[in-house]
Amino acid sequence: MKNLKAPVVITLLLALVSSAHAAIDLTAITGAFTATDVITAVMAVAGVLATIYATMTAARMALRWIRGG
Repeated sequence: MKNLKAPVVITLLLALVSSAHAAIDLTAITGAFTATDVITAVMAVAGVLATIYATMTAARMALRWIRGG
């Protein structure tokens, strides 16, 4: 009986998850964004990260120059 409980529970959970997944409608959310908006956001984040990296590299170089190493 113990060996049968786990597969039954897993099957029921999968059935519940699949039915819940089919009932969710995300068109209102996904329709609010365009590819241009997403690309702009990704490029903005990449620009911020590049700026942080460049600033850290410049600070390291300046400290090496000041220390003489």
